Amino acid sequence: MANNRILSEKLESLLQGIHEQYGNALTDELIARLENTIADFNEEIDSLMSELKENATLKEKLMADIKSGKNEKNDEPKEDSAEEVKEVSEWEKRLEGLS
Repeated sequence: MANNRILSEKLESLLQGIHEQYGNALTDELIARLENTIADFNEEIDSLMSELKENATLKEKLMADIKSGKNEKNDEPKEDSAEEVKEVSEWEKRLEGLS
C-alpha cells in the first residue's frame, strides 16, 4: 500500500505540471491513455500467466508419462527423423551424381 501511495503522489505531481502547461483536455487525454495502457498490460499479463499455467500442467503430465513408461509418442518422431536423414542422404547422392 505504501508503494501505491508513493506512486499516486508521484503521478499527481507529474500531472499537475502537465495540467498547468497544457490544460484540462490534454491532461484528461493523458489519464485516459494511461488507463488504457494499464488495462492492456493487465490483459497481456493475465494471458501470459494462464499460458504459463497450461504449459506447467502439460510439462507435469509429460513428466508423469515419461516416468511411467508411456513414451510412445516420443519414439515415433525419432523413427521419422531417421527416415528423413536417410532421404536426405539419397537426395545428396543424386545431387552429387548430377555434378
